[in-house]
Amino acid sequence: MKKKIALISVVLASLMGGASVQAAIPNVEPFPVGIFWSPGPAETTSAKYQEIKELNATFVLLSNGIYTYAQNDAALAQCADKGLSCIVQDDRLGSHKFTVDQTAGNDGKYVSAGSSLGQTFTTPAEPDIAIDTIQLYIDRTQWTAGRKLTLRLYSSPGKENLIGSYSITGPVADDYPVFKLHKWLNSGTSYYFELTSGSAADIGWVVGNSSNVFAGGTAYQNGTALNDYDFWFKLNYGQKMYSGGAQPPASVINDMASHYAGNPGLLGYNLMDEPGAAAMTGLQGTMEKFRAADPNHLTYVNLLPNYAQNLGFGPQSGEYVTPGSALGQTFRTNSGTTHISSLQLYIDKNQWGSNEPLTLKLWNSPAKSALLGQKTLSGSSTSFPVFEINAAVSPNTDYYWELTHGGGGDNQVGWVIRSTGGVKLEKDGNAYVAGAAVNGDYWFALNQNLVPFSYEDYVYRWASKKPDFLLFDHYPYSAGGGFSSEYFANLEIIRRQALAASLDFWAYIQSVGVTDGLRPPTENELRYNVYSSLVYGAKGINYFTYETPSGEGETFHDGIVLPGGSKGPLYASAQKVNADLLQIGPTLRTLTSQAVYHTGSLPSGTSGVPSGFFWKPEDAAQPLIIGYFKNGSGREYVMVVNKDTVNAVTARFSLSPKPAGVSEVSKSNGTETGTDYNAATGKLTSSLAPGEGRIYVLP
Repeated sequence: MKKKIALISVVLASLMGGASVQAAIPNVEPFPVGIFWSPGPAETTSAKYQEIKELNATFVLLSNGIYTYAQNDAALAQCADKGLSCIVQDDRLGSHKFTVDQTAGNDGKYVSAGSSLGQTFTTPAEPDIAIDTIQLYIDRTQWTAGRKLTLRLYSSPGKENLIGSYSITGPVADDYPVFKLHKWLNSGTSYYFELTSGSAADIGWVVGNSSNVFAGGTAYQNGTALNDYDFWFKLNYGQKMYSGGAQPPASVINDMASHYAGNPGLLGYNLMDEPGAAAMTGLQGTMEKFRAADPNHLTYVNLLPNYAQNLGFGPQSGEYVTPGSALGQTFRTNSGTTHISSLQLYIDKNQWGSNEPLTLKLWNSPAKSALLGQKTLSGSSTSFPVFEINAAVSPNTDYYWELTHGGGGDNQVGWVIRSTGGVKLEKDGNAYVAGAAVNGDYWFALNQNLVPFSYEDYVYRWASKKPDFLLFDHYPYSAGGGFSSEYFANLEIIRRQALAASLDFWAYIQSVGVTDGLRPPTENELRYNVYSSLVYGAKGINYFTYETPSGEGETFHDGIVLPGGSKGPLYASAQKVNADLLQIGPTLRTLTSQAVYHTGSLPSGTSGVPSGFFWKPEDAAQPLIIGYFKNGSGREYVMVVNKDTVNAVTARFSLSPKPAGVSEVSKSNGTETGTDYNAATGKLTSSLAPGEGRIYVLP
């Protein structure tokens, strides 16, 4: 299930001249344990935040109607007081709010049942524009109680297509009534709004100007255009961010940075929930601006799960590569890229004959003054060929690859796929055809072997942009029962891409039910959701949800906190699991995943324990997950998780070669404690509650 609650976008600051700023280190001591759907504005109290603290959480993703400075500040104060951290959001960045107005007035007209008043206007030539409200200037002293005015929005003065309407009945508080429409409009398009009254009596003045002071339209009375006349109005727009290149304006970003950066309760800024791939370059730009303005706090983006129906890559097109028309792409390496072993492209294999050599060359720039590496392929068994380049490169540096046709066959191979329709896959790059830049980016991947536009491609796109960490949601407990068959495939991809990009990852944990969608987990299932994430290397968790949402388009039930504010059964369940995490968390945060194996049945995308692995289960049929880790010094750790959420298991292992000893990281105090490991036999026994995990340490 895709999360429907909107996590309104929040971001920061300005980046000058393309300079690189290092990613923030997510620092939540002793371990990131977060909650989503926090107490609302009226519940931002010491008692409510004390309950969060007693849940053994360490951070709060502010939500549930908390968007303004005043609301966030109140929550930040509670977080700081309780030793928690907050991630803030701001509704100005869910969409860019701006106003187009005509506020010069020297005249006016009355509106009545016999006299409608209207105005044409043209929307800005920007994508994803919505009209939120229209504000007029009407003398309230001549607007009698009980009389209703209605503002209707049409596609034209001919009124063939009604788009929306809003009515206000007098009396009103001031002379500037706001008509709420909230309708999507086409960019660069003319529209018409009309004010009408059902009363024969005059209401007004409706203020206007007797000159042509608004170039984008004209006024109307009773459907007839008034030459050289415009009404007083404010058109309040909202523009969806991260679509078609739209990003939050620097003025808002800098204002937010100035307001929040010094707050002791601040952990970071929520950028966006579940973005499509086409939004990622805009998010990258915003993230980089934030880092320049406030490098001490993180940014937060939650990715879609692998069962999402639409990954949002946007439209694609392509070109043929021919002997006379080379295709190319500029791009910028990220802060961690020092070597390009391979470049993967998307080329239709069915139009590429074995007698048609294609050469991909990596250059320092489109000027091609320094060749860094090249590879020639003659045909491909797949449409996603990998060109082995093996070139040393520098981080945060611009490069250019170019694909050429060596002649043969029908002298054309294609399509070579790229984005179109204004969608950018590379923030700092551009596609080229025969040396000329075109509006789009060719699909390519560095040091990967992907299926284009797949879920792994989607995760790679964001990981390659070097966020502070990866975060995803996958809710495995469906209303129909059972456990998601795609859950571990999702974890495998997140783990793989996080390691490839040298990033930590965090995971959402399901802690709510949704009618006809999800069932609330049991305590054992909640524990399993947590430990199955940790055994894959998760360095943080976030519960969805804490309070039980209402009025959000879906029917939620049985969250950690129930409707009405009382604690549900999952409060105690999460509290117990979180208490363990606070003890083992400092160790977990130092570990890097080396491998993950399953025993018993193997879920899709997973691997069984290899015959040569040193930690061997004696009963391969037992339902276990075994995670192998190392810390920064190379010391080895093993986590064992019970996949059975109903029954406890006693698992026995044979270790070979036999270490001198094996200890366990205590869930009571985080220290290394003894186990029943026998150094003479190499045997160890692990007793695991349903869904539980344990961490073992080698000498």
